Amino acid sequence: MKKRLFTDMSVTPTDALLRKQLGVAFQYYETILQVSGGFRRQWQFSRGNGWLLKVDDTRKALYYLIAFEDGIEVSLTVRDAERHHFVTDPAFNELQSQLQAATKYAEGYALRFGIENAADCNAVSEFLSALIAQRGAVPVSPKRPGRVRKAAAGENVGEAVQAIAKSEHKGQRKS
Repeated sequence: MKKRLFTDMSVTPTDALLRKQLGVAFQYYETILQVSGGFRRQWQFSRGNGWLLKVDDTRKALYYLIAFEDGIEVSLTVRDAERHHFVTDPAFNELQSQLQAATKYAEGYALRFGIENAADCNAVSEFLSALIAQRGAVPVSPKRPGRVRKAAAGENVGEAVQAIAKSEHKGQRKS
């Protein structure tokens, strides 16, 4: 990764600034946000890290997104059982080095995924979709970010999240 963007507390990131600063990587930013559908998104300033986008369900963070020159980084924590699932699932072979090297903390395993190209973006998008599905959190409404509910028995969480993300994305295009 290159230089971290938005380290000045007086300059809050906006889509226009992100598009300008990230360039081609802005599409990776948009893709990752689409995966998180109706989860709440809130920019927060950290003295040591600059501006971070916290994506959460109003109680716990799903992930933090950090903007860099020509890329983004997704930082998150997964629980023991979640990590075990991803380590043993061959669909996530591309992420094995990060999953194996993750540092263990009381809250779980800390992961950081740098996204500088389409392959990275696809791998992290699939990972986040699977994590959301595994946690069983379904956003209630794209109009009210941060409101989530537990998935109903037999409900395909991944499809529900993608449908909500698509409806939210279509709604943004109309405006």
